[in-house]
Amino acid sequence: MKSHFYNITFCLLFFTGLLYSQQRKEVIANSNYNSMSYAKAVDLYERLVNDGYGSKQLFENLGNSYYNQSNYALAKVSYDSLFKRTEDVSLATYYRYINVLRSEKKHEQADKLYAKLLEKYPTEKRNAKGKNRIFLSPEILSVSSVDLENAKINSPYSDYKVSYLGEDKIVYSSSKETKKITSIKSIWTNESYTNLYQSNISSDSLTGESFKLKGRINRFYNESSAVFTKDGNTMYFTRNNQLGSKVKTDSLENVLLKIYKATYNGKRWNNIEELPFNSNQYNCAHPALSPNEDYLYFSSDMPGTLGESDLYRVAIEENTYGTPENLGNQINTLGRDTFPFITSDNVLIFSSDFRKGKGGLDLYYTDLKSKNNRIYTFGEPLNSAYDDFGLIYKVAEGTGFMTSNRKQNNVGSDDIYEFSGLSIPAIEDLTVIIKSTKGNDVLGTTLVRLFNENNTLLGTIKATNNQVSLMDLDPLKRYTLEANNDGYEPYASSIKFEGANTTTIYLTEKAPPPAPVDLQEILNLKNIYFDFDKHSIRKDAAIELEKIVAILNQYPEIKIDIIGHTDLRGPAAYNERLSAQRAASVKQWLVGRGISSERMTSLGYGEKKPINDCIENKCTKEQHDQNRRTEFLIK
Repeated sequence: MKSHFYNITFCLLFFTGLLYSQQRKEVIANSNYNSMSYAKAVDLYERLVNDGYGSKQLFENLGNSYYNQSNYALAKVSYDSLFKRTEDVSLATYYRYINVLRSEKKHEQADKLYAKLLEKYPTEKRNAKGKNRIFLSPEILSVSSVDLENAKINSPYSDYKVSYLGEDKIVYSSSKETKKITSIKSIWTNESYTNLYQSNISSDSLTGESFKLKGRINRFYNESSAVFTKDGNTMYFTRNNQLGSKVKTDSLENVLLKIYKATYNGKRWNNIEELPFNSNQYNCAHPALSPNEDYLYFSSDMPGTLGESDLYRVAIEENTYGTPENLGNQINTLGRDTFPFITSDNVLIFSSDFRKGKGGLDLYYTDLKSKNNRIYTFGEPLNSAYDDFGLIYKVAEGTGFMTSNRKQNNVGSDDIYEFSGLSIPAIEDLTVIIKSTKGNDVLGTTLVRLFNENNTLLGTIKATNNQVSLMDLDPLKRYTLEANNDGYEPYASSIKFEGANTTTIYLTEKAPPPAPVDLQEILNLKNIYFDFDKHSIRKDAAIELEKIVAILNQYPEIKIDIIGHTDLRGPAAYNERLSAQRAASVKQWLVGRGISSERMTSLGYGEKKPINDCIENKCTKEQHDQNRRTEFLIK
């Protein structure tokens, strides 16, 4: 008995110790996760899972760790386990799981989860319908003619984010020193910290030979995402929060990213200085220059950011910088919006993971000259189910570089790809003014519909003040415009830009409907009589009706109204019913002679419309006969 007691005590102590050990591991793993040491966090979380331990927080953090490492297949395994336990998770985790499902080509499951998200978070439903800033379905630019191939400079490790340095050189980021035993490893990726490398371009292709930038650029931590002024003497680049040998952290002990500036003295890069809008409490990264080099675009999670990271721009002034401007919720989402690049014709190309793309980071673009900043995306091969980012592009040549961790033709984790044959169409806005052919304002409501070259409806717009604005049209394409207004003839015409952003269309007023024609007068028909209190066709009436049969057979497009009237004798309700029966009898008689019933309408007005001034009980027989008539009107 005593031995049994000791055994129970030992088991309790063992399981208590085991539970304490697991809880201790989870605390350490959570600490690593919160400090973005994802490689260490993943290792501890996986050990806990293998030991049979798993909580909501564990699977969410493990999934997010894999997600931030762009390991979407393993992120899906963790998110699957999480959502089997509960659907009470954060909005951001919902979006990450949806994005992972898309990257794994589980589109139907992703759509169902997105519908569930909108039910759980009604605000997102309003945003999706209203501002259209979350999970949009942008128009896809076909880039099937683009030739994409893996660049020669790639290593078995991470190589990414190319920038042009002059016309014949590029600079990119790489963790290729991971192969060195002495290299310091990143707590995020478990690869060495990245450095900036330079390579030459020969005949629109890379030589494959690379060397580190010279000077005080490549230090102990990450340097990446450089951009250069046209003269090649100034560089903006991303680095961990470090100057000299000191590294600074935020309030959560996270090492953040900042943008730095360096100058070239003809031999090496020096004069490293931090830009003034950086902070020790948020990240600034991935700089890009506008065509006139008067604005610096970048990604940041500074206060006021809508999502995990937003795109900003800041004015470059003579000896300082302006105040950073958020590019707004038409461009930025609740996710990661990052890696901006501005083409020579002012098109912004960037990557995002919170739009309805193929999965992971996808490439998007918007023309900054347009008023509404509509977002477009690229088809395959530029976008894939994996991370696609860091695209740069020479408009005149149609050539450029991008980064992807796709599996196809991949050498390392992130690889640089060269491409050619890309053409992003210019877009224009067109204002359509609507007038009548008489030069007057068009009255009533006008609806305008626009179709593309394939006759696909692009949208329907209600005219305001007799004009509509058609946004983001390709000036090289031909469109069809339709305008419909109840008071005017339908309008349809093809439109094409002729160098102007305004055009006028003219609507023709509809002619007033013709007045009904009295067929009885045209054919000199005699009145058709009925016996008292009867509605059957008499022989003398049949002679007159044969004339109508002849004219209806001669003119098959004619339709008629058959209208019956009575005299003033008898109750009004009875007379109205009797007149309707008589008109119907006439119609049936004509149908029996081969006239389609669809060409005739029968009506009965009873005694409501006499054609003389007689008064009931004072009418002569002739006056009663005049009122008891059947009319035939051409519609």
